[in-house]
Amino acid sequence: MFFYVFIAVFVFSWLFEFVLSAVNTNYAVSPKRTIPDVLKDDISQDDFEKSKKYMKDKSKVSDIYEIIAFFLNLFFIIYFLPFTEKFVSGISENIIVQTLLFFGIFALISAVAELPFSYYITFSVENKYGFNKSTKKTFFGDLFKKIILSVIFGGIMISVVVKAVESFDNWWIYVSVIIIAFQFIASWLYPVLIMPLFNKFSPLENENLKEKLVKIAKASGFDISKIYVMDASKRTGHSNAFFTGFGKSKKIVLYDTLLSQHSDEEIEAIFAHEAGHYKMKHILKSMVFSVILMIIIIFTVYFITESDVLNSFGISKIYSKLAYAFIFVSAVFSFVDYFLNFISRKHEFEADNYSKKFVDPEYLIKALKVLNKINLSNINPHPFYAALNYSHPTITERIKNLKR
Repeated sequence: MFFYVFIAVFVFSWLFEFVLSAVNTNYAVSPKRTIPDVLKDDISQDDFEKSKKYMKDKSKVSDIYEIIAFFLNLFFIIYFLPFTEKFVSGISENIIVQTLLFFGIFALISAVAELPFSYYITFSVENKYGFNKSTKKTFFGDLFKKIILSVIFGGIMISVVVKAVESFDNWWIYVSVIIIAFQFIASWLYPVLIMPLFNKFSPLENENLKEKLVKIAKASGFDISKIYVMDASKRTGHSNAFFTGFGKSKKIVLYDTLLSQHSDEEIEAIFAHEAGHYKMKHILKSMVFSVILMIIIIFTVYFITESDVLNSFGISKIYSKLAYAFIFVSAVFSFVDYFLNFISRKHEFEADNYSKKFVDPEYLIKALKVLNKINLSNINPHPFYAALNYSHPTITERIKNLKR
């Protein structure tokens, strides 16, 4: 019985999101759509049509990949994972070795299936619209680094988790602690170890801008004297700014594309918005909620793996049961993302309002318009799709809020 429930939940969660995405694309690129009044002075009709074509081109590739990935995963669930369990069991009697081989094979096949689509998006679609700045050497170099990092960190975490599952009765408690600890370690290591492997960071040279940003940061409780510029332009034409790390690993990072695309006042406004997230503890609140959600998910996985419901899949090893349980729970809990997006949009409004303390809101409005125009963003998402999937309010919603 559980076999059919499992398949039904997996299919429904994918189908719901796939149909919703298709509805959003058709709605956004429809000839009926027009430029919102608040953007008419900043976005030309040519820019508008170009953004719709960009969305359409990306959606075509994404839809094909999603369909292939869906059927591949369905094949994995029904046939391949039980076969893989038997295969790795015949190679070694060591449970850790079996586990690493099991998940390694799954990850390798998934990565190979995704690679041509990622390559096409980067060197065809992104190239076509002037966003890609990456070379093939950089693309494959990044891929190699990601694989190495995944093997090292993923291998360590999976090994520790399986060892805990094998060693303790109420293992969900220990696994929760292990995964949460890994998340905090990763957050600490990311700015100091991981990020420098992919990008170069140099101190912000514009002293006048630096002084203003440091002042905003310190007023917001982020006491730091250095602001770094990341060479994002060697990969993309998109721009961003962010706070990262904690303790001595804290960093404030600006994309070099941000500096080239915006005035100092606009950058100050964008930065004040990011500072707002820190000041109002949005990052901390998100981390706390993520920890609670993670514990609930791990307990649910524990409940499923310790019962007999997975026997119908023809598996017996703990790593196989964990894989099936996580796939099922991920499908069930995927709808929690809609609630998280709702909270995230609320936080974005709060951060926008916070930026008004330091900069005239017109500068953030201008920055949002520039970002929207440069990134060819969708300015007419389907309302229902945006309500469920957008982590940020639409640009029209943000502009209206800033003008209040």
